[in-house]
Amino acid sequence: MTEPLLSVPAREVANKFGYYTDEAMLHPVGIQRHGTTRVVMISLKEYERLLRRDRQVILTKDLDDETLDAILNAEIPDEARRLDHLMDDPAAD
Repeated sequence: MTEPLLSVPAREVANKFGYYTDEAMLHPVGIQRHGTTRVVMISLKEYERLLRRDRQVILTKDLDDETLDAILNAEIPDEARRLDHLMDDPAAD
C-alpha cells in the first residue's frame, strides 16, 4: 500500500525549504495553498523515471508514408502468433 502524501502549507515550505527538499528526495511532498495541495515536490530521479514512462499519442493521419507503410506491411513473428489465444474471450466458450 502506498503511504499518504505528506502535504505541507506553502508558507512552511518557504520557511524550511532545505528541509523539505531533503524530504522530497525520500518521498513526494505536497505543497498546499489555502488548504489545497496544488503542487508536488519530487526528486530529480523520480521526475526522470516518470518522464521515461511518459507516452506520446500520435494519430495515424500524422504519420509519414514510410512509417505508415511499415506498420501496414509488418509481419507477425511466429512466437507472437502463439500468444493469440490470450485474446480469446473465455465467456464465448
